[in-house]
Amino acid sequence: MFTTENCKVFVSHDNSKTGIDSFNLLAGDVRQMYNGATPKTENALETYASRGIIPEDCTGTCGQNCPGCYAKRMTRYTMTFVHAAENTFFVKLDPAAAVHALEAAIYADGNAPELFRVHDTGDFMIDVDDNGQPGEKSFVYFSEMCEMMKRHPETHFGAYTKCNALVYRYGVDNFPVNFSLQCSPWAGVSEPIADLPQFIYDDGSNPEISALPHCPAVDCHGHRTGIQCKTCGYCYHAKRGGRRAVYAH
Repeated sequence: MFTTENCKVFVSHDNSKTGIDSFNLLAGDVRQMYNGATPKTENALETYASRGIIPEDCTGTCGQNCPGCYAKRMTRYTMTFVHAAENTFFVKLDPAAAVHALEAAIYADGNAPELFRVHDTGDFMIDVDDNGQPGEKSFVYFSEMCEMMKRHPETHFGAYTKCNALVYRYGVDNFPVNFSLQCSPWAGVSEPIADLPQFIYDDGSNPEISALPHCPAVDCHGHRTGIQCKTCGYCYHAKRGGRRAVYAH
């Protein structure tokens, strides 16, 4: 069975798109988000089942199961998917232990990364209360992440979120100074948070959004430009009131 004692955390190293190490979770519910996964990924899910874990019971961490979510592409990369799945099981089982294990993994070699991405896929919503909002485990997870960041001011952490309720509960003024959390508003999914910078998906339907400065990593046709996050660095130093868009990709 999956227990805290046999859990591991997996850090994705030097992502080809970002050039930055990251800690990733499953975005949506396994069978809703990842229907049609590659045979290798399906085999990986069966491996979890043999360990006493029922993959279908693993809900996602963003509170949504959007059909066009870019995170579905993760299923093309079997080990990336498997590692995100195990990270997700761990944080749902014991968020505090998972964050402490993550901290040990990030700083294992004694070298502090300048930048670190929290959730290239996934979000902070690891459980849900009776009102459909992030539950107590989610708050513990978010709080433990922030405390870890405070212990490592030499690293700038970046993340995006749609979990507005967690932000309001923790309080933006209590954020670590080295934590750039950007609100990722989507129409009908989440609304902007006044005290957070915004990173907005531009599908071409809103001229106001299309007029914003855009992420240089993706061109207007949705193709990668070759510019990596570690070169730009904006999302790890974004300030309150900032608004930036990214072209649909």
